[in-house]
Amino acid sequence: MGTKTPIIVALLAIISSCYLISCDKVFDCKDKKYNFKLGVKCFSSKDTIFKGDTLWFELKEPTSLQDIQSGKIIEFSGAENLGSAVSILEFIGRDSFEYAVNKFSFLLKNGTLVNNPLTNKLKEYLFVEENNFYSFKLGVIANERGTFGLVFSNAANVYRKSDKCTKAGFTINFTETNQHYHLNPNYLAGTTLVGGDYYFVVK
Repeated sequence: MGTKTPIIVALLAIISSCYLISCDKVFDCKDKKYNFKLGVKCFSSKDTIFKGDTLWFELKEPTSLQDIQSGKIIEFSGAENLGSAVSILEFIGRDSFEYAVNKFSFLLKNGTLVNNPLTNKLKEYLFVEENNFYSFKLGVIANERGTFGLVFSNAANVYRKSDKCTKAGFTINFTETNQHYHLNPNYLAGTTLVGGDYYFVVK
């Protein structure tokens, strides 16, 4: 049954929300905090795919990152809990949606799946560190027809194995990707948006 919540508000909540990997407050210490940006790409320019097709999502960013606030390049290798929660919504009319991860199969090529009690609403992953890069690659296979929005959550309170007090927030947005915002029922034509959300139709 659809949830009568404005879709754009729900999407923003998912994007900004931090799940278990992001909000684990095991360490009660205060120190520096950084803010970084990571880019994820979808290797499809089409807004419509067919049942059985696979959408590939990939992230590859260096471990030396520019802090948004100071502009300084920070070496942030060895992150222990850097990742994202991936959620998929199916649009049911203008003001209603259903969580739809169960309508897809997932093929993880690079990353680690995290056990999460909310598996009916999201899939949670940790990124891997390889050759001074953070990497992630996920195939999403369509099993049912509909209009969908896929969302990558941001990551908060990320810490390194060598420094558990210095936390970092990571904004995860799409880059070099047509996100097909016209498929969002609440999209206002002419508005420029860049976020961690991607829209597509399955036929």
